Amino acid sequence: MRTLCFSAVFLAATYAGRLTVLDETNLSLVWPAAGVSAVWFLTQYRSRWRSLDAAALSLITVSVNTATGASLVLSLWFVLANLVQAGLFAFLVRRWLANLWAATGQDQLTRTYEMWRLTAAAVVATGGGALLGPTGVWVVNGTYSWPATAVWMTRNTVSILLISSIWLIWGYAWQTGPGTWRDSVVTRWARTPVRRKLEYATVVVLSAAAYCAVFGINHGLPLAFTLIGMTVWAGSRLHTAFVVAHDLAFGTVAVLFTLHGTGTFAFIGSYTARALVAQAFVGTIAAVGLALALGRDERAALVTQLRTERAAAADQANLTTAIVNSMAEGLTVVDEQGRLLLRNPAVRGLLGGVVSGSDQIGKPDYYGLLHPDGTPMGPEEMPYRRALAGTEVRGLDMLVRNPGVPQGRLLSASSAVLPGTLNGARCAVTVFHDVTAERRHRDELAAFAGVVAHDLLNPLTTVEGWTAWLTDALDEPGPRDDAETRDGLIRISRAGRRMRGMIDDLLAYTTARDAALSPTLVDLSELVNDIAIARIDQAQSAGTPVPAFDIGELLSVYADPVLVRQLLENLISNAIKYTGAGVTPRLRIRTDRTDHQVTVTIDDNGIGIPDGQQNSIFESFHRAHRSAGYSGTGLGLGICKRIVERHGGSIGAAAGPDGHGSRFSFTLPADAGSAPPPEEAPAPSARPAGPPAVVHSDPDDFGLFPAAGFEHAAHLVLDYLHEQMPLAFWAVTRVQNGRQTYLYLDSDNGYGLRRGESHPWEDSFCVHMAAGNAPTVALDAQAVPAYAKAGVNQLIDIGTYAGAVITEPDGSLFGAICGLDPQVRTGDSRLARAEPLLALLGRLLTAALATDRVQDLATNALLREHLGADLDTLTGLPDRRAWRRILDRAQARFERLADPTVVAVLDLDGLKEINETRGRVSGDAHIMAAATAARRAIRDTDFIARIGGDEFGLVLTHCTRPDAETVVNRINAELAAAEVAASLGWAAAGPDEGVPGALDAADAALYAEKQRRARPARVS
Repeated sequence: MRTLCFSAVFLAATYAGRLTVLDETNLSLVWPAAGVSAVWFLTQYRSRWRSLDAAALSLITVSVNTATGASLVLSLWFVLANLVQAGLFAFLVRRWLANLWAATGQDQLTRTYEMWRLTAAAVVATGGGALLGPTGVWVVNGTYSWPATAVWMTRNTVSILLISSIWLIWGYAWQTGPGTWRDSVVTRWARTPVRRKLEYATVVVLSAAAYCAVFGINHGLPLAFTLIGMTVWAGSRLHTAFVVAHDLAFGTVAVLFTLHGTGTFAFIGSYTARALVAQAFVGTIAAVGLALALGRDERAALVTQLRTERAAAADQANLTTAIVNSMAEGLTVVDEQGRLLLRNPAVRGLLGGVVSGSDQIGKPDYYGLLHPDGTPMGPEEMPYRRALAGTEVRGLDMLVRNPGVPQGRLLSASSAVLPGTLNGARCAVTVFHDVTAERRHRDELAAFAGVVAHDLLNPLTTVEGWTAWLTDALDEPGPRDDAETRDGLIRISRAGRRMRGMIDDLLAYTTARDAALSPTLVDLSELVNDIAIARIDQAQSAGTPVPAFDIGELLSVYADPVLVRQLLENLISNAIKYTGAGVTPRLRIRTDRTDHQVTVTIDDNGIGIPDGQQNSIFESFHRAHRSAGYSGTGLGLGICKRIVERHGGSIGAAAGPDGHGSRFSFTLPADAGSAPPPEEAPAPSARPAGPPAVVHSDPDDFGLFPAAGFEHAAHLVLDYLHEQMPLAFWAVTRVQNGRQTYLYLDSDNGYGLRRGESHPWEDSFCVHMAAGNAPTVALDAQAVPAYAKAGVNQLIDIGTYAGAVITEPDGSLFGAICGLDPQVRTGDSRLARAEPLLALLGRLLTAALATDRVQDLATNALLREHLGADLDTLTGLPDRRAWRRILDRAQARFERLADPTVVAVLDLDGLKEINETRGRVSGDAHIMAAATAARRAIRDTDFIARIGGDEFGLVLTHCTRPDAETVVNRINAELAAAEVAASLGWAAAGPDEGVPGALDAADAALYAEKQRRARPARVS
């Protein structure tokens, strides 16, 4: 169809050009066919019908030229000249202007440099044709005319420039569809102000009058130069599409008048000179008008871009200010003269309202800043001063005590020097946040670990002693004492239950503090009755006094059902447990509502609470009846307090109404309106070797990523081990892809190891510990054969080793706690007894990891929901903006847990050719088929996004290299079944470059795959 249309237009243009032959040289005054053929060959450059196009052009050229008086030989020369000229122009445009829609890109002709490249392509192409056309005239007529060559060059260059400009500008709008183009023109004209419409009309009318005056009247005056003014007016004021149409229309008017023998150029005696001057005039107004219009468009685009960027910068500044002002952390910027350049509102709150009244920062005693031990802080010890002095300041603890915070507040500060200078002075930014509760929790955990380490020794001693006795008894000849054997087994079982209870209490303590709340309406009547029935059944089966329950009509509360059950289980269990010997436990449970709060009261007839301990019993690890023979860890009521406070309530204890027993009361929200706001993620532990913060550029991602529970727990465990166990090096490690990677460790660890470094798993000590082939604690590691042969000994000196396994929720290996020291520590009693403590800490991190995995599932679901706002309209997949969020999420997870992650890039082959030969509808169908095939092949946990016109990105989570090969093979199979040709590159995230590095490597692999596919197959 295109070939037919272009043939018709070229036929008309060729015939019109032959009508303007001036003399016996057979050269025409104008040659519009040059521009038509140039556009024809440019459009059909990659068409499968190119040979038909060349044949059609040749046939038309021969037919028209011979029909208008040219010989067959000359016509054949013109055919050759036209083919070279059109083909060379198409080649040069695709080479020099590849960004334009008519070449290989998508852009419109809008820049001045593009016009000059287009002009250069026209000149070079016309030069190629001029080497053949005038030469053919010389061969036929026997005379070579240099003026005729100049005319050929001028007329064809002008024709190609004018017609190709119109095609590139008007055709860009036409390619979206005639209806859309027509609607766009009508809409644009309707929106044009009346004043501008009058200007368009004025330019047309005055141009018509001026050209008629200059070319329609034989006055003999050289006034053609005055018409440049109309071109300048149009080019500097009106739309570019109008300008090129104006140049073409009135250039044609000038040529027609000249052919008719009137106007300024008609009085030039030489036909060749007349043609040369007329075409030079048309070319001049075309170049001037187009250059002015495109230059104006460029300036307008730059001004618009500048305004947009200025507005964006202002918005960014406002956003940055809003973010800084909304931060819970305090932020200050101070220069080296002590001038306070920036201070956010959180600073006032964290410092108890004490801030400097001037632009100079005060001395430490003005704010009440102290060292954590209470000693005064000197001016040179201020975080910003230390940073400006060249000291790295990260996680510096400071105590604030002033009239605003008389009880004191512990702050963790980090400070860094800003790059460059401001007004000639260096500046430092300081960020600090409240870590009072966090440090208290760390101390509590250390205290608990000490309690557990001590308390576990008793049941472990029991287990070890009776196990040794049973072993000896089994080895002795003669009859066994079954009763004594059974008694030993019972003691072992009882000791095991005590250890399990301690560990379960620790896990419950961690859950009550860190688990995410999922509040809903909870029926307390149903819940309490269920707990009561379970306690009655338990007492009946154990043969202990059966508790009596008096349960009233209980109201519902708006709370987390799991935590509320845990709360009531603890309180009811305590009421039953702390009852005198032989006394039947009696419990009375009631509720009452005040405003939007429900108060729950539990009365019992137990042994009561010692005087003065009604408040302290809620502190973690406090045991009120330690000497009364009641077992426990002292965590139960601490767990209850945490649960209630997380729901915005309060809890208290007092003596029973009649002076006997106890009364516990707590409050919970009655409905969603009184529930506390969603909890903020706890701040990460402020420690010198803490993990780097992950910054997300997308403001929509605020609150999307969960608190790093495992990371937080890992740092607490490492803190405790450093304080309690005398080893130079402690780390939490991850095992994946056959390597052991250091996830968390101190930078000053004695071995020079850094976070993210790794070594082969098979070379490590931990591989033997995890397999049970070597002891958990080796005070002389080289005396253990498995450790002595380990390959890691070639890298570092290890005298003492300690470790514990960390497992995934499904029981598979995640990694290990690893402790090393170059010295042999055979005489250290703490290490000798450390094995049960390390096992406990390993279970603690296993539980924290399980919580993280559950949070990951919820976060992935939330991420997919958020990605729904940024979908590609064609495929329904996440778009490029969403892709950046997917990568951010993957990198954050990789930094936190080093989960095996693979990034893949998929690129469709031949989409442009499909668009050009079969149309955009077929191309869109091809893209949709590829998206459907790829989506069908990946797993539910993976992500896919459309990141370009023919490109897709994939993130495969929890995916090892063998898993990735399976997924990639499945994708290729699905694409092949859908008859979609595509290239795919993938790479696994590594410890150094992470997910961004994997993306770069995947791009490189994709390019290599495309190069391989482009290489012709070798035939043997």
